Amino acid sequence: MDITQIVILTSLIIVTIIIITTSIYFIKILKELKTTVSKVNEILDDTQSITESVSRPISSLSEFLMGFQNGFKVFNSFMKHRRHDKDEDEQ
Repeated sequence: MDITQIVILTSLIIVTIIIITTSIYFIKILKELKTTVSKVNEILDDTQSITESVSRPISSLSEFLMGFQNGFKVFNSFMKHRRHDKDEDEQ
């Protein structure tokens, strides 16, 4: 073997080793990415359940306050009508 063949062979071996180690490293990174994505998915699921559990009571409170407001409007309307009837009776 002459010197050029030896240089080409060693270069090929070195490049092959670099490609293999890079591929192994890339596969490890992909596995870590997969676990990270699954953990983020769990966190998002937990966040969704927490948000739903908080929004239900707030929605109920909002409905209660709207009902109370509507009842108060009816009461005020009744009182205005009653005062109006008293004013007509006095005249």
